[in-house]
Amino acid sequence: MTMGKDNIVDKLTAPQNVELLDKLIQALPSIEHAVSLMQELDKMGALDTLFSLVCAIANSKNMLSDEMISGAASLGSSAIELLAKLGSPEVQKILSVLMNHSVELSQSMTNAQRVKGITGLLKALRDPEVQQGLGSLLAFIKLFGRYVKEI
Repeated sequence: MTMGKDNIVDKLTAPQNVELLDKLIQALPSIEHAVSLMQELDKMGALDTLFSLVCAIANSKNMLSDEMISGAASLGSSAIELLAKLGSPEVQKILSVLMNHSVELSQSMTNAQRVKGITGLLKALRDPEVQQGLGSLLAFIKLFGRYVKEI
């Protein structure tokens, strides 16, 4: 079934649709911003996770009590607040590495050889990747130590 051009024009120029189209046009900047945020979430691999989480919540809503829903809402609010705080590009890069290489990281940690003695440690420290990772880890530990007193 095809629509003629006149039929489409008639529908678009109907008074109730003109008002709706005007509202839609005014909302275009917000829509564009929402789409760009969704694209960023997709690039980070978080979109599928969020979708799965929403589906799980929707499927289990009949099984949840009001108290459990309130707790989940509070947890969701905290998660959104955490995501907002993790908005720096550096933190996003770290999270992206963890998410994009989680299987490899898990396998690497599972299959890791034990470092035996000082000689083994010195040998491992010659690896540039170990040096980079250790430097990043030490910077995190230093910063964490600075603020752990506040906890």
